[in-house]
Amino acid sequence: MNGATGKIVRLGVLIALGALATTGCASPFQSAPVDPSSAVAEATRAAADHPGRRPTFADIPQIPTDVRRPARFKAAIDAEQAAAAKLMRETAPGTFKLHDTEAFAALARAEAKAPDLDTPTDADRAATEAFAKAARGRASAPSPQPQ
Repeated sequence: MNGATGKIVRLGVLIALGALATTGCASPFQSAPVDPSSAVAEATRAAADHPGRRPTFADIPQIPTDVRRPARFKAAIDAEQAAAAKLMRETAPGTFKLHDTEAFAALARAEAKAPDLDTPTDADRAATEAFAKAARGRASAPSPQPQ
């Protein structure tokens, strides 16, 4: 019994310190001062002076009727778990083997075409320069934005 005395004293000290700390806090039921230079100062004062109506128990909405019951949730979960178990059984190691992969790879190689990466010729460079020169000729500086 004597060992619990220290615990009780510590608890009392904690409660006293908590009470002392909360007395220094601002009350949440008082209105805070409003900055008069604020654009919404008048609306804030009006809202603080005339609080809206308090909700009543009649404002609580009815219980929805289109929500499925726990038994239907359990059935849906059981169906998902059964589908997962079936998928795991069907795709487990050793349930299938790959074969005829060379024919598939050859078909994929035939369909894939390597890009033409030839070195540009002088004619290609000249066409690029002509396009760039024409683009620079069409370009104009943006109009200044009003400030």
